[in-house]
Formats: sequence, C-alpha cells, structure tokens
Amino acid sequence: PNPNPNPNPNPDPDPDPNPNPNPNPTRTMAQYILAGDCGGTNTRLLLYQVEPDMELDDGARAPGRLVHRAEYKNECYESFEAVVKSFLSEAGMKKKAPLTACFAVAGPVYENAVEFTNRDWSIDGNAVEADMGIASVRLVNDFVANGYGLLTLDEGPGSEEVVVLQDAPRVKRGVIACIGAGTGLGECYLTPSATGYDTYPSEGGHTDYAPRTDLEIELLEYLKAKFAQKHRVSNERVVSGIGIANIYEFLTHKYPDRVEREVNAEIDAAGDNRGGVIAKHASPGSLCNQAIDIMVAAYGSEAGNLALKLIPLGGLYLTGGITPKNID
Repeated sequence: PNPNPNPNPNPDPDPDPNPNPNPNPTRTMAQYILAGDCGGTNTRLLLYQVEPDMELDDGARAPGRLVHRAEYKNECYESFEAVVKSFLSEAGMKKKAPLTACFAVAGPVYENAVEFTNRDWSIDGNAVEADMGIASVRLVNDFVANGYGLLTLDEGPGSEEVVVLQDAPRVKRGVIACIGAGTGLGECYLTPSATGYDTYPSEGGHTDYAPRTDLEIELLEYLKAKFAQKHRVSNERVVSGIGIANIYEFLTHKYPDRVEREVNAEIDAAGDNRGGVIAKHASPGSLCNQAIDIMVAAYGSEAGNLALKLIPLGGLYLTGGITPKNID
C-alpha cells in the first residue's frame, strides 16, 4: 500500500538554503518546528516555520507558517523513526534538522519515552534527538495534546470545529473532561491553573467494561475467553476501532447465518482498518450495523461514567477518529 496517501505535492526542496553568518542564528532567523500525532494506526506530521519575534500565548493556537504536512500508515513502516526520516526527506530538510519537535503518542509517557499500547513500537525522545540532530524532542501523551488542543477550539456560532450534543451553562474555570475513541480509547482531564488550564493524562480507557444487556454479557464472556482474561475486559476492547472488530467477530459467532461472505472477507483482509470497513458496511439490519450500535452505546456509557467521576462543569468533550464519523 501507499505509505503516504497525502504528501505535499510541492514540498520546498530546501526551505532555507542560505547560510547564516550570525554566530547565534536562533535569535535572528526563522527556525523549524516539527509537530506530530502518532497513534496506533496513523502518524500525522507537520513542519512549521517560526520567526524569532513570534510569541506563544497561553490558550491560543501556536504561531508559524505550515511548510509541509503528511499522513502515514504505521503498518507500512518498521518504526516511528523511519516515518520521521521519510517526512523530513519529503520536506526538503536533508541538510538541516528542525530546532525542536513535540510528538503526541498513544501510550503513557515516562522519562520522555513510550511503549505503544496498540502497536509494537517504542519511542525514546532522547534517542530521536541524537539520531536526527534535533536539539529538543519532547513526547507527550496523545490525550494531553488533545486536552490542550481543546483550549484553542473555535466554539462560536457556526463553528465547524465543535458540534454541541447537549447544551448546558458552562461554569467558568470548571473542570474539563475529554474522551475519544480511535484505534484505542483515550481520556484526559483539565483543571484550572494560574495561567489557564493544566492537562493531565489518564488511562481510563482501560477500566472495566460493564455490560448492560444479556447480549453484552455474552460479549464480555466471549472477550474474556479470547484474551485469556479470567476476571475483566477493558473498555478499550469494546469502545475503539479495535473494539468494533472485536464486537463484529463475536456477532459472527453468535449469528453465523447472518454473515455476508463478501463483506466478511473484506473485513478479514483490512488489517488495521477492520473497524473502518465494518462501519462502511453498516447498513440497517446487518451485523456490521449491530456492531456499531453496541460500540456507540458502550461509548456513551463510558462518557457518562467519566462525567460522574470528574463533574466536568467546564465541559465534556468527545474526540477521536471515530466520533466525527458517527456524529449523527
């Protein structure tokens, strides 16, 4: 498969070819900042040019000019570093490295390193610095990045960035909660600080899945057997792209006479995109549609549980790749 479906068609072959005689160039010339979101399925990278007089305001979008952006399928690469090297080459950055980089990663970050939850990858920010000559590389949990991103949303009338599902008066400086289903299930929360809000990561997506119907109880028992778990199954096994595939698999065993062979073969061949293929075939009355319904119900349940735990009077946000695709 094409590892880079959306390359910049006209990348600058050398964003800054002129040598700089100033002994302290970082104070007088534009620099380049690399930002990225590395999830279980995709990696999205963006390269920005930033002038030395630009300032970052708390709660505002970061300044800078977008030079190059691209999205990659992780399954086409052996490592995250291979993705970054490909991106920088496409961006014309062979002769220089970005000044700094920050990557949002799908897993708990400890000492600037991460072991991915839903992919056999690991990233060490310090090793990336040394390997690529980037002065500073910082890893943050992907939902910490989501949390800070919430503060920059345009929520005015007619905004295309936010859809209000349940309107209610917002309490100023109230706690904010965020939950998002994608390849996995992420959660975070924000609390007020002296300068605005601070965001904190959570692994709440791995709390216990709580079935509410007889069919969901059967699903729980099926997943316990599948994953060799005697006592529990996490919400992420159900509320995620991977979860959609798990639910569909259960339903094919439960209702073999309803399996559509061509659809089932397409799903089996879809690799990391099985959830997407199931969603594509979710016509009324199909097993695919039933799988989506079960996932969405569990998603709403966990969002409600998060609201009960945190009392987010500043807002409860649903994010992640699955959410906008099922907004109706």
